[in-house]
Amino acid sequence: MAEDTTLNLLMVHADDHAPILDEGLDDGASQSHEREGQTLPEHYWDEGGDPNALDLQRWGVIAPEGERGDKLLALIEPLIKARQQQQGGDEVLVLRSPEKLSGPDAARWKKQVFQRAAAPEDLPRYQLILGDLHEVPLSLQKTQANDGFVGRLAFDSDQDYESYVDKVLRWENKPTDFDKGSCIFHTVHDGTAATNVGYRSLVKPGLKFVRERHERGRFIAEDIIESGDRWDPSPDELLEAAQTDRPGVMFSLSHGDGPPRGGWDSHDHRLARQGAMSFGREGSLEGSDLRSATFLPGGVWFMLACFGAGTPGASAYHHWLEELRKVGQFRGKAETLLAGLPDDGDRPFIAQVPKAALSNPNGPLAFMGHIDLAWTYSFQELDAGVVNRPSKFTGILRSALNRDRVGIAFRELYKFLNQTESELAALYDEEASAGVSAGAAYQADVARRGHLWMLRQDLSAYILLGDPAAHLPIQNPRAPGQKKASSSAGLFGFGAPAAAPAASDTADTEAEELPLEDHDELEEAIAKYILGEDSPKALAKEYGVDRKALKALSEKYQAAGRAALGMEEG
Repeated sequence: MAEDTTLNLLMVHADDHAPILDEGLDDGASQSHEREGQTLPEHYWDEGGDPNALDLQRWGVIAPEGERGDKLLALIEPLIKARQQQQGGDEVLVLRSPEKLSGPDAARWKKQVFQRAAAPEDLPRYQLILGDLHEVPLSLQKTQANDGFVGRLAFDSDQDYESYVDKVLRWENKPTDFDKGSCIFHTVHDGTAATNVGYRSLVKPGLKFVRERHERGRFIAEDIIESGDRWDPSPDELLEAAQTDRPGVMFSLSHGDGPPRGGWDSHDHRLARQGAMSFGREGSLEGSDLRSATFLPGGVWFMLACFGAGTPGASAYHHWLEELRKVGQFRGKAETLLAGLPDDGDRPFIAQVPKAALSNPNGPLAFMGHIDLAWTYSFQELDAGVVNRPSKFTGILRSALNRDRVGIAFRELYKFLNQTESELAALYDEEASAGVSAGAAYQADVARRGHLWMLRQDLSAYILLGDPAAHLPIQNPRAPGQKKASSSAGLFGFGAPAAAPAASDTADTEAEELPLEDHDELEEAIAKYILGEDSPKALAKEYGVDRKALKALSEKYQAAGRAALGMEEG
């Protein structure tokens, strides 16, 4: 059976919930579009350090300029103090951003303001942006996220900022007793082409992927739940699935509400409704539905839908759709799709669904979603034939369930963005090189380049909302008695408890002083040290061991192993 190469859009009219682009878009349409410059990722941090350690990676804040920024900083002061303590008492770096920055201006701000604000090793990799899109521009968030762990808090009231901070600190100070989180996949089966393709190419293979790894101990979750009635989708089913006392992750696939057929009657109406989660004839899940209900408490929600995270001032696809309209390769009016964008004088905005969920004391700690037109391209690549890539999203879920900070989990998606940008740069370089060669005959691979640009635009429109340093409030799922996905203990064949090796005389620390009463945990720490899976400093912190003692124990362990095998030293 031939793969469907039609590009589909996850957006419906808010009034009748009919798909705005009901026939999809031919893959050939992506072959003709305007060439753009690209921003390649840069790196300023030691990638060898523990990415979860705030004392190594640092945490900072980017706030609006002026009185508004002052007020927002005051509202999250308890969180700033907590993060300062967690990074060893070093002062939290606070930077200010202008209201408007183009893409090139944001790159310039990064070089002239951010990079000069501190020594390279003191620049915060975790960056929390405060304010809505008209207060700190989206371009800055995208630029900083090229190599940082970047999230945003945007609410409509002071109380919502305070409520979110209280929730984060409450969960950190008193996490649950659960050592594993839950994993929920929810699909709105509304019978449209986009959700059908999404289920067939993303959710179904994604479920198969994680369940296979779960059985092998490589996807750590208490349970993996598939939700969403195949014939009668309803918001009630999603609300019921998310009403749990076990923190976890949820991936949802649906259309997002776009403008009604007659357009929004006011900007306030657009602010309240656009990006709501469509359930077809059963209506939509709106922000007002999530303000007080118990909904994924302490969890992480990834919502795949058009405008699910918010609406930008200008679509990344605007020029592309106009180009398609000119050459007659777009089956529909470009203006129909762009009708969801703010009118002249109106502002871009973060959607009400994530605002309500994050401000809810019994809601999630983080939200990940799309801030533009969400196509099926992000999981269905067409540059080398039809290739489904559910791992782009399952990697995020796996990382969050491993209790990584959400900024790290979200970074799993940006790995694919960076890979795509590198491939585009290589294509442009090849074209330029061939063009200057004497007598060179070069035919650019327009189709491949077009597919890659579409993929790049789609991936770059996902953003993280919430503090990037937050994590699931569960016990360490890699604790004693459990094996991490690529457990060093499993590699060495450790199992039954053995006598703990004594520290060597050079360690200045006796073995009985080590807080590792579980022998499996001790062996795991030693194995990680020997394999170099993490820095000695990070391992010492993770296992609560003196670094010198861990080094000495590792040397003694290796020596004992060689002796047991009849191997000579050296």
